[in-house]
Amino acid sequence: MEGMEKRILIAILLSMLVLFVYPFLFPPPPPPPKDQIAETSPRKSEEGGASPAAETVEVSGAVAAEEKTVTVETDLYKAVFSNRGAVIRHWELKQYWADLKKQNNIVLFDPGKIIIGAYPMAVSVSDGELNKLLQGGLFSVEGGDARLSHENPKGSLIFTLVDPNSGKGVRKAFTFHNESYTVEIEITPINLGGNYAVSTGSNFGISEWGAASMGGFVGPSSLVGTKLIKDKVAKIKGPLQYEGDIKWTAVQDKYFISALIPQGKVNRVIVSKDHEKDVHAAIEIPEGQKSAFMLYAGPKEYKRLKALGVGLDESISFGWFIVWELSVISWMAKGLFYLLQVFYRLSHNYGVAIIFLTMLVRVAFIPLTFKSFKSMKDIQRLQPEIQKLQKKYKDDRAELNKAMMELYKTHKVNPLGGCLPMVLQLPVFIGLYNLLANTIELRQTPFILWITDLSIKDPYYVLPIIMGISMLIQQKMTPSTVDPTQAKLMLIMPVMFTFFFLNFPSGLVLYWLVNNVLTIGQQYVTTKYFYK
Repeated sequence: MEGMEKRILIAILLSMLVLFVYPFLFPPPPPPPKDQIAETSPRKSEEGGASPAAETVEVSGAVAAEEKTVTVETDLYKAVFSNRGAVIRHWELKQYWADLKKQNNIVLFDPGKIIIGAYPMAVSVSDGELNKLLQGGLFSVEGGDARLSHENPKGSLIFTLVDPNSGKGVRKAFTFHNESYTVEIEITPINLGGNYAVSTGSNFGISEWGAASMGGFVGPSSLVGTKLIKDKVAKIKGPLQYEGDIKWTAVQDKYFISALIPQGKVNRVIVSKDHEKDVHAAIEIPEGQKSAFMLYAGPKEYKRLKALGVGLDESISFGWFIVWELSVISWMAKGLFYLLQVFYRLSHNYGVAIIFLTMLVRVAFIPLTFKSFKSMKDIQRLQPEIQKLQKKYKDDRAELNKAMMELYKTHKVNPLGGCLPMVLQLPVFIGLYNLLANTIELRQTPFILWITDLSIKDPYYVLPIIMGISMLIQQKMTPSTVDPTQAKLMLIMPVMFTFFFLNFPSGLVLYWLVNNVLTIGQQYVTTKYFYK
């Protein structure tokens, strides 16, 4: 989560803690005197990818006469290649829509979306003249327009260009599969000798720059060894180089990603920005070696990315606290995501699945919630004694704290019992936030009536308003451990939460609303039958 939304969520979490911690750490002052007033796995082979130094290659007739485009369509995407540079000029996802009207598909790359920069799968070298030829020259093409299907599941294109004067050039071979977003790529340098780099292409993988407005990440990222590196676009001032075991490099937004996955060992990735919002990454191959890659250009569906077996699923923002990014929160969110999928398979409605998931989480925390309620009720009953102590030791804070601890000990009351359960629930809440705000499975997914997309805000603000009312009722039912003046101030919390939640994803608001309703029910039953 980025920017304002992170600050809002932190404010919410701090507000939750204030509700429970404040009365214990800062008890009310003594009464004044009367005279005062938060896919198919492309396994990375040890032998594949970059091979020993390339042999001299003899290629003839590798000069095209005119520019042409080649279109490859599968059930999942439509890709348009140009023989000028042998690069991708258009990449469209056929099963994802730009809006709820479903009139236009998501486009992950199109020249109109960049100002200047590299095209996907462009090869660059240090030799200026040769580099100009490789990126702007006309490659010969083996293969033509193709429409893959179940009956015709595989296709290929081969582009070749050789400088007739120097005999240097490149051959690019692409292999496509009908039911996969992956493309196998083999690049054979022809008499190059020196290093060359293969680019992801500027902004290839970004469908919407504003996609991080409610979580997620927009920009280039790389997995180097076990370290996930995310480069914020605004902070890229010049080329950034990362060295190590490059697992993949990518450009992504909240829901989509274009990743270049080397199939052999490569040691360097270079991240660049050609304009304020034209970013790309390139993998460098040393000494003119032959190289193999897997291109994944599609949705950040957890199952597909996980199946690739290279850690590409880490691009999904399941956690955002620095300390917990790949541990508690991430682990919690992934577990909740699994349960959400189970409930979706049962109900075929993600809104209903969220309700079931909330009920399960609520049941799991019943013992903690009961202890919290009991602790607050006990402290509420001790308020007359506490006020006497505050009056007696109004000028001696140390003695007051000592006397209050003795009072709690005598009555076997834990002063932190009311807030500890809430602290333990924070990882679950944050995990659910990341899950509901960042997973593509909820994108453009309807619930009921006016809720046509659980990943965006309620267009009529009905859910946030009902949620605020439920929170007010819950607060009224919660035992008060503060004086009347402080209690009145606390009534502003439901208003603040309602305001915060107006622009939150409706799926998250639905979770919070259902959680409040279940908490109200539990408090009612506890008060009536277990702890009067």
